[in-house]
Amino acid sequence: MVPRPNDDPALRRFALVGPPELGLFELADGEADHARRVLRLGLGDKLVGLDGAGAAWPLVVARSDARTFEVRGDGEPTREPAPGEYGSGLPWIEVATALPRGDRGESMVERLAQLGAAVLRPLLAERASPEARGESPRRLERLARSAREACKQSGRLWSLAIEPGETPASVLAHPALVDLRLDPRAPAQAFDTLRDLDLAGTRASPIRLWVGPEGGFTPAEIRALDDAGARPLCLGPHVLRIETAAEAGLALVAAAAYARRR
Repeated sequence: MVPRPNDDPALRRFALVGPPELGLFELADGEADHARRVLRLGLGDKLVGLDGAGAAWPLVVARSDARTFEVRGDGEPTREPAPGEYGSGLPWIEVATALPRGDRGESMVERLAQLGAAVLRPLLAERASPEARGESPRRLERLARSAREACKQSGRLWSLAIEPGETPASVLAHPALVDLRLDPRAPAQAFDTLRDLDLAGTRASPIRLWVGPEGGFTPAEIRALDDAGARPLCLGPHVLRIETAAEAGLALVAAAAYARRR
């Protein structure tokens, strides 16, 4: 098998703004400064650009000075199918969760990206804290930066999409192959529940994992999820923090789905 360029440990990975336009490569905000000032990459050094849309681009430094850092293409990109598409390692999995407070949200996003979530849907649940509802441009950029760093570290070629906050009712309006609501009181353990489910989620028909806020879903929200056919998923006997539940639940679903695709 031909090695992927982003698998070469000698090559540094950098996030691109997006797929290159007409062969012009632009590094994401802060990446050029890091390459020039911290890593001290210079003319002719090779690197890899991740466009977040399934491609790893071999690049070479074309200019590096006190004010400018430019790269150009250095060969054909390596591509991989999007989650849920034929040949992909994982299905399309969405995580609908209230955001935890403070920098716990950024740490959660980093790990969800590593584990392979396709979409994060922040939940504006009734019991979500005011801070969890906050969507300042600064916080959204911090979350996006955490996702980019996780992709660079893990070699993931598709970005984790972070959607605007929605109420549970609004999220339920989007179709799903299966909805899974994390609940420590669920009668069946996670392994038993997942064994009987279709886990071939796609963009149009995703697997959706629900994680409640720190106060839990309200009875009305649980009824709405149950009425929509959401399956309760038990991870164990203890009440988990938001980020712990989201990461553990995603890890189980992703591992079960990956095993079926191999």
